[in-house]
Amino acid sequence: MESDQLDYKLLIVDDEVAITKSLARHFRGKYTVFTVNSATEAIEVMEEHNAQVIISDQRMPGLTGVDFFNIIKDKYPDALRLIITGYSDIEAVVGAINEGQVFRYITKPWNPKELDSTIREAFDKYELTTKNRKLMKTLQDTNKLLEEKVKLRTEELEKTNLKLSKLNKEKNQYIGIVAHDLKNPIGAAQSFSELLLNDYDSYLREERFKFLNIINGRCTYALSLIENFLDASKIEAGIFELNMEKKDYVGFVKEVVANNQILTKRKKQLIRLNTYPTKVEFSFDKQKMEEVLNNLLVNASKFSLPGTTISLTITEENNCVVTEVKDQGQGIPEDELPEIFNPYKTASSQSTGGEKKTGLGLAIVKKIIDAHNGTIKVQSQVEAGSAFIFTLPKVE
Repeated sequence: MESDQLDYKLLIVDDEVAITKSLARHFRGKYTVFTVNSATEAIEVMEEHNAQVIISDQRMPGLTGVDFFNIIKDKYPDALRLIITGYSDIEAVVGAINEGQVFRYITKPWNPKELDSTIREAFDKYELTTKNRKLMKTLQDTNKLLEEKVKLRTEELEKTNLKLSKLNKEKNQYIGIVAHDLKNPIGAAQSFSELLLNDYDSYLREERFKFLNIINGRCTYALSLIENFLDASKIEAGIFELNMEKKDYVGFVKEVVANNQILTKRKKQLIRLNTYPTKVEFSFDKQKMEEVLNNLLVNASKFSLPGTTISLTITEENNCVVTEVKDQGQGIPEDELPEIFNPYKTASSQSTGGEKKTGLGLAIVKKIIDAHNGTIKVQSQVEAGSAFIFTLPKVE
């Protein structure tokens, strides 16, 4: 306990040397004691040692004890200030106490036990004050930190809510598109099937065959629309896994082109395949990449006039495989290019054979390419055609 008390610093200010010496002897071994004989010296000691408790005589040459305390109270607000005074000065000192300028007063002559108790109480109050100040500072810092965390969390929630609101709006928009677009092909298929069911024998064979083709085409489109919707929903929900297998990419593309060439025959379009590497093996998801190529080739056919050529070119560059699908179609206006891979966005270009568009195909294409750590871009000019170019890393 004694070692703790030695950390306490007591400053005694009195112009009478006998009093400072007497008080210094009294408190020696209890506190670290500094004695001075003027207010000027006291200020110098405070600047160097910052004593926690100050005892000052009230009547000193130049400044009274209360006046001295008024000078230092703003700079050392926590220091406990005590006045030693005679009975004739009691009224002025009590007024200073009431105004908060002085903690206690000690009358001359003093009682040693009362003096010890008063000084001990002063140090206890100083310790309590500083602890409360530290606690208050900690509380303020904690509150500030909590406020910052609440503010940050609120901002995050607001961003999340905005994102959810946007996604919900896009979902509702797409549900409207799906509902509208499904209604037409399903309604048409139902109408033609009812004609056949109700009056089958009155139609010629060629007419029946035509009706069945229409029904099949409408059902195919409706199924494609549903599959796109499911793919987009899975991707947005994060349910998106790749089944990576090492395969010959060139051979794989040849198969996809052959299948699409059958579909483009009705518009008398040709798909020309240019493969500068005759064989290139790396790992990719065959099913997903087939979806990418089908989307790009179907789009190229959809927006190109009959009798035109679609070219698909494969090259190698910087340990990557580059695939370009280029058409001779209508092209895409420049101001629409930045939004071309966003879901639910459709270009203003119209299909040349009455084919439907949903605005999901290219968004799904980009998601699949991104999942392969690849990149995709578009180059287009109105009335000169479009080229979609994607790059895949040759992963072993």
